[in-house]
This record gives sequence, structure tokens and C-alpha cells, in this order.
Amino acid sequence: MNSKRTRISMILIEAVAIFCSVLLAFAADQWREDLNDRRKAESVMGLVKAELEANLQSLQSVVGTREGGLAAYNDALAELSETQELPNSLPQLQFPEITNIAYRIATDAGVIAEIDPTELLIIAQAYEAIQEVESNRSFLDNRNAQIRYEDDEQFLSGFIYYSNRALVSEPAAINAVGRALSVM
Repeated sequence: MNSKRTRISMILIEAVAIFCSVLLAFAADQWREDLNDRRKAESVMGLVKAELEANLQSLQSVVGTREGGLAAYNDALAELSETQELPNSLPQLQFPEITNIAYRIATDAGVIAEIDPTELLIIAQAYEAIQEVESNRSFLDNRNAQIRYEDDEQFLSGFIYYSNRALVSEPAAINAVGRALSVM
């Protein structure tokens, strides 16, 4: 009887040991997976940070030209009103080269879920402000494709409208991107 009890105890101890080792293996595997997810999130968020820094630099490089561009287009519109002829030369508008590829990769890959929700909100707001700047460019491109050769006054007023929008949206995007970079 004693030998039977000892045998049952040994089987029970072995079963518990096997069960614990399986649980430990699952826990170790989950820990490795979590660590890999965190590393992937850090890597992708590093790309997002680099993208935001490049966007910030691009925005800052053009924001100083907006007031001068707006004045030049207003002058051209006044000249058109006086002479009824489009001026021979118009100032070139510089557009910021901005991207959101790294942010899309982060959201598509699901690593964005690894980011602190407060930071994520600030980063998302920065990309929303960047999208507003990009929508200005799209607006101007589409508008000019429609009216450029039909009405010179509308053509010029489109650029004036764009410049006014840019005077608001580009500094707002610079502030939003700066805030996002400060939390990353």
C-alpha cells in the first residue's frame, strides 16, 4: 500500500512538474512575443519620429515665404484689375514636402497599440495638422486645373486663398509636430 501511495505521489509530482514546465514555457514564449512587439513598436515609432522631424523641417523651410507670396499675389491681382492682363511673372509657391508613410505603417502593423494613449493622441493630432497642410496643396492643384485658363482673376484668387490657408495651417502643423516630437 505504501508503495502504491509513493507511486501515486511520484506520478502526481511528475504531472505537476510537467504542468508547471508547460505553463513556464507558455509564459516565456509570451514574454518573448511581448518583447518583440515592443522592439517592433520602438523601431516603427523611430521611423515615425524621423518622419515627423523631416516634416517639421520641410514646413519650417516654407512657412517664412507665405507672407511675401500672399503680398505678391495680391499685387498681381491688383495689376490684373487695373490692366485687365495677367502679369508676365508670378511668384512660385513652395510646397512643403510632407509624408505620412511611417505613421500608416505603424497603424497598419498594429504597433501603434504599444504607444501610450496620451502620446498617441498628440502624434495623431500632428498628422491631422499635416493632412490639413496637404489638403491645401490638393485644393490648389484641383482648383487650378479647373479654372486656370478660364478666368485669370479666379486663378489668382485661388492662390491668395491658398496662401491665406497656408498662413494658418502651416504654423499650426509646426506647433502640432513640435508637440508630438516632445513626447516621443
